[in-house]
Amino acid sequence: MSKVVEIYDPPMCCSTGVCGPSVDPKLLAIQETILKLEAEGVTVKRYQVTTHPAAFLKHAEVAAMLRTPEGLKSLPVTTVNGTVISKGGYPGVAQIREAL
Repeated sequence: MSKVVEIYDPPMCCSTGVCGPSVDPKLLAIQETILKLEAEGVTVKRYQVTTHPAAFLKHAEVAAMLRTPEGLKSLPVTTVNGTVISKGGYPGVAQIREAL
């Protein structure tokens, strides 16, 4: 079975959000998580709503979340093999590994 993690990010200043004079510790943590997972052979794809809108529309559940009153506040959304495992925040590496 393939191991694919997809992260649907809110609008950010760059592809990782880890830029500028002050770095959000949550963004640094998810970037570290991504590197760990990739080192273990997991495919990680990351999309930003402003630069990859088609990816958001392609995943029916993510698209539906954006159409709710919560809208962009539901981001980030993380999926493992297409199944949503978290919304509104980034999961830790243990939560992702468990879902894998």
